[in-house]
Amino acid sequence: MFRSLFSRLMVTYLIIMLITLITLSLFLSSALQRYVIRTTEEELIREAKELNRHYELYDRGWVSREYMELISDGITSYENTSIWVVRVVGDIGLLQFQYNPKGSDNEMEITPFSKEEIINVLRGNIIKNIGKFGERFSVPVLTVGIPLKIGGSIKGAIFFHTPIEEIDLILYDIYADIWKATLFSAVLAVVLLYWTSRRISKPLSQMSDVSREIASGNYKRRVNVSSRDETGQLALSFNAMADSLERLEDMRRTFVANVSHELRSPLTSMRGYIQGVIDKTFDPEEQEKYLTIALEETQRLNKLINELLDLSQIESGQFPLNIKVFDINEQIRRLIIAQEEKINAKEIDVEIDFQSNKCMVKADPDRINQVIINLLDNAIKFNRHRGKILIKTWKNRGKVYVKIQDQGIGIPKEEIANIWDRFYQVEKSRSGRERGTGLGLSIVKKIIEEHHENIWVNSSLDEGSAFIFSLEASA
Repeated sequence: MFRSLFSRLMVTYLIIMLITLITLSLFLSSALQRYVIRTTEEELIREAKELNRHYELYDRGWVSREYMELISDGITSYENTSIWVVRVVGDIGLLQFQYNPKGSDNEMEITPFSKEEIINVLRGNIIKNIGKFGERFSVPVLTVGIPLKIGGSIKGAIFFHTPIEEIDLILYDIYADIWKATLFSAVLAVVLLYWTSRRISKPLSQMSDVSREIASGNYKRRVNVSSRDETGQLALSFNAMADSLERLEDMRRTFVANVSHELRSPLTSMRGYIQGVIDKTFDPEEQEKYLTIALEETQRLNKLINELLDLSQIESGQFPLNIKVFDINEQIRRLIIAQEEKINAKEIDVEIDFQSNKCMVKADPDRINQVIINLLDNAIKFNRHRGKILIKTWKNRGKVYVKIQDQGIGIPKEEIANIWDRFYQVEKSRSGRERGTGLGLSIVKKIIEEHHENIWVNSSLDEGSAFIFSLEASA
């Protein structure tokens, strides 16, 4: 029924508000009723004590009955309040004086009371109750009774009877004001709740709309941030997520374009060379050369595919490391020997600077081999003819550091941060057999990060580059 957040917030807040206001109103009404009754009781007790003083004068014959009637008419501030003065004679009480504001003849009435009816008052206590006073009244009254004292002695009781209806009339006016205030508060609360609910739900509604557009391929939409509260922080996080998705989408498109290009280039070359051999376009003595080039292209293509698979495994988390303890110096020696043909082809001088003969590390030897091969291959590929490569290892504070430095073309400072990106190549003009896949350094960095270690580069244009990475040392 209430599907939107706005409607659910409104209904929830309204229910809470109504329950709160009704509960508060009932509590105030009840508290007010108790207060009015208590105040009425206190006022009637005060008036009864005042009447006792005048009745003592009347009992001694100092004032007339007409005076008592006049005093009784003016002494009470509550309409329709009946006044009884009961004297105890023997074991019974006699109603010697009665004041009835409804207009009775006010003749003296001798109405007997059992002593039990007034015995509590005769003990000096003040009584207060609500009821029909032993069915002597047809409607509920608030009765207050005090001891009648003459000459300092208790001679009977004085009763004031005020109809509850009179008290209710006072309360009704106050109740009406309370419920008017409650209604006004409810209307005001509804307005505030509408504004608050709309303010809370609007950013969320915007996020819903923007998320649908992002899902449909529009990565440019963002949520307006209008506050600094939790909703505003959520909107900021949502926009940050949208920025990340946009960057990822751009990277995906670039990745697909680069992969397509990198796959298409060797395939096109291979097709051209093989087709030329089949069609006998090339001279017989050149066929072997072109077939060799085609073979090299297949090798480059195979390397590209393997690197793509490696990168995919790393990024998907399916890249378990087989951690072992091994001598990194020995690994480097073996890999240099494996690259000897390429090194000799460019007449490169390889210098080794090991701090100690053995340097034990805790890592995955196969993956570290992959790192060193990539870095060494780049040092050879982009080095100058008859250049120099320095390979250095040393220990420091529980870490082993490996440095591979060349005297090649170097990397511009503004491009150093980008060399770890997939398919990024500093020299776009490089082509043919000297051109890399653009994935090697990306794989290198991710392998090192999987080991929870660091890799960085120091480079100067036309002077060379030095790649340094760390590994955990083994005792």
